[in-house]
Order: sequence, then structure tokens, then C-alpha cells
Amino acid sequence: MCSLLHLPAQFIPKPKNQDPAAVKKLLVVKFFGIGSLILATPFFAAARKAFPNAEIHLLTLSSNREISKMISEIDHVHCINLGSNIFDAITVYLACLRETFRGHYDVLIDMEFYTRASAVVSLASWAPVRVGFHSRGVYRGNIQSHRVPFNTYWHVTKNFLSLLEPFGYDAVSDHTLPSLKLSPSLQENVQKFLEHLGDNRNRFIVINVNAGELAYERRWFPDRFAQLASRLCRDYQVSCLFIGSPAEKKYVQDVVDNVLAQGGDAHNVAGQFNLEEVAQICRESKLVITNDSGPLHLAAATGVPVVGFFGPETPVLYGPSGKGHLVFHQMLSCSPCINIEQSKHIKCWHSTPICQERTTVDQVLQAIAEHYGNVLSAHGSIKT
Repeated sequence: MCSLLHLPAQFIPKPKNQDPAAVKKLLVVKFFGIGSLILATPFFAAARKAFPNAEIHLLTLSSNREISKMISEIDHVHCINLGSNIFDAITVYLACLRETFRGHYDVLIDMEFYTRASAVVSLASWAPVRVGFHSRGVYRGNIQSHRVPFNTYWHVTKNFLSLLEPFGYDAVSDHTLPSLKLSPSLQENVQKFLEHLGDNRNRFIVINVNAGELAYERRWFPDRFAQLASRLCRDYQVSCLFIGSPAEKKYVQDVVDNVLAQGGDAHNVAGQFNLEEVAQICRESKLVITNDSGPLHLAAATGVPVVGFFGPETPVLYGPSGKGHLVFHQMLSCSPCINIEQSKHIKCWHSTPICQERTTVDQVLQAIAEHYGNVLSAHGSIKT
């Protein structure tokens, strides 16, 4: 389809005025990934400066509605719900193409790495300027008026910023870190909940044992999370709050039960809070320990130190942004086996995930003691 659609794309009129200040309506397309949208916050901040007179619109999936509200530079959010079956998805997608065309956008920026569906949306917009990534492994035709290379040696945040280079923006020198806008009222609400922790209301760790639906293989082993949490409770007299979505509550509870059986102080809050409240809880915590997933970037954006586990994915692209974080990633000859140019399909060489097996509880405990031990033992702060 992309091979065919690049032909009509050649007939889209070129803009008469290339000045970014003349842009009135900008549409950004990013369907997948709460974490990716968090990592895109420096892009939105830069886009606000690059297009000072434009309304910034975001087209995304309905599952990203909450995180979109925490990005202050976005003026309008358009969410689509693909439904539960292929027929609903096709109907919604066709309606999305129609509404995008009716939007009369001056510029469309496609932030997807490998899906071709967003490329078709670019054409449907009939926007004079259409910017998107060019990946050798995912052919998307010449639908875009400006193609930007996706650099697999750059962090995703930097790659997002490079989408503004056709407008004269210098992505290389921009070192802005991801950040989120949280409602001031959240702190009071979260503090009321934390009172249930008693003496540990200011001494707790947030743990995320999940990795989202796109790649469960990114999860470190649940029994190791349980061992790690119970020993942290014992060594530092902290409480552990286990977060997750409502669908992940049972998986989380199994880990929490294991921690409790080992004498740790663990609480299952999966599904109990919305995304903004989870962000505030992370901000109030001493430390966030998580798999490679959206909560990793959510926590890092709040300024709390993050301990992240990377198995089949590489932290070069998706590591926590900023200083003061701790990443576990085994530098194996087969790693990473999740590749942007292969649509993130996992192709493991081994019968078991040795990239996860080789990160032991003792290694993690020793590293945490070296990096954060003094503060975990005291009442100070280790915010980055």
C-alpha cells in the first residue's frame, strides 16, 4: 500500500511559505507507547518554540489519554479506540483518515518508528509538509515530504528531536530531559494514602514488575523481584509499593505474597491509582525499581532515581533519561534481540532468556547499596 500511495503523495501542493512561524496547525502522530510519549516531551517543548503561532494537535490511542494530559505543550488530543476486533479497528482507522483530512493541517509529524499505518495517515492529512522517520528495515514509500533517518545509536528522545531538523532545529545540541506536568492537588491526595504506611510514609520504594503488553520478555523474574524487595525491606526498613494496571493486579499480587512470606513489608496498589497519581507516588518515593517499560520513564520524568532492568531491549535507545539512575543490562553477543527495524519482534538465540538470568539479586543489592545505600538508610533525598 505504501508503494502505491507514494504516487498520489507527489501531487500534494508544496507550501508557499516555509517559515515555521507561518504554521497555524501542527499534527503529531504517535499511536503506541506511554513511555515513548514521555520521552517525546522534549520534542513537544522544542516544537512549541519552533512553531510559536501553531496549535499543536496529537493523534494517539485512547490508552494514552492520561499521559497526554500531562504534556502541557499539547493543545488538542485526538484519541482513537481500535476496539476488540479487526472489524472495529478497520472502521475506526478509516474514520481516523477522514477526520485527519478534515483537519486541514499545515504540518504533520509522524513519530512512529516502524508502523506503516501512521504513514497512511500522513497522506490522508494532505498536509503540505509531512515529516517522518526513514528506516531501512521498514519500507514506507515516499509518502513523507521530509524523511529523517532513525539513528539506532541515539536515545529515542534525541531521535524525536531530530524530526524538527527540517525546520532548522539543532537536535544534536538539545539536552532537554523528559518532564511531566502534575496537578498540585495530587500531593495532598497521595499523602493521605501514604499515611497508611505509618512510620514509613516517607520511606518507601516503588516497584514495577510488569513490562506492558508489547513484550512480556522484558520482565525480570518475579521470584527475583520478591527476593530483592524482601531484602531491601530488611536491610533499610522501607516499605515496597508494587504498582501496575488493573489487568496486572493478579500478577503483582503473586509477587507481593512472596515478599510477605519472606517477612517484607509489601503493598499491592496495582489498578488503585490513575497514571498521574502513580507519577506523584514515584516522585514521593526514595527509589523506583522497574522493568524496561512505561513506568520507568514516568518515574525518571518526575526526578526520582530509577533502577531499570533491560533484557532483550537496549538502554542505548530506551534507558532512563538524566543522571543518578542505575541500569542492569548484560552486554551479550546476542543482545539486543528487539530491533526497531524488525518491528520489535523478539528473536532469541537461546532456549532460556540468559539476558535476564545473568542479572542476579545479589548483584542488584550490591549496586543499590553502593549507589543509594547511605540515603536509603537515612532520611535524606536522592532526587536527581
